Amino acid sequence: MAEPIQATDEVLVRVIDKGVAGRIHIRLSRFRERDYLDIRNFYEGEEGTWLPTRKGIAVPVEMVAELMDALGAAKELIEKRAKAS
Repeated sequence: MAEPIQATDEVLVRVIDKGVAGRIHIRLSRFRERDYLDIRNFYEGEEGTWLPTRKGIAVPVEMVAELMDALGAAKELIEKRAKAS
């Protein structure tokens, strides 16, 4: 069983490389006693550290199943569009 997330805990789930444009970080985080799935664009700072941008979304974990359903529906539409091209 996973350990409970503390107020300062953040778990990096995955990093998606966007090339020169930066990266997308998918993180499980906690804010004001509530857990969120945070999907955010990051850029490389001057010292080589990755810094978050304001571009992103924090989804309450209670809504992740609904988000996954929506992404599945979007994936089907993307695949249909790709076949039609």
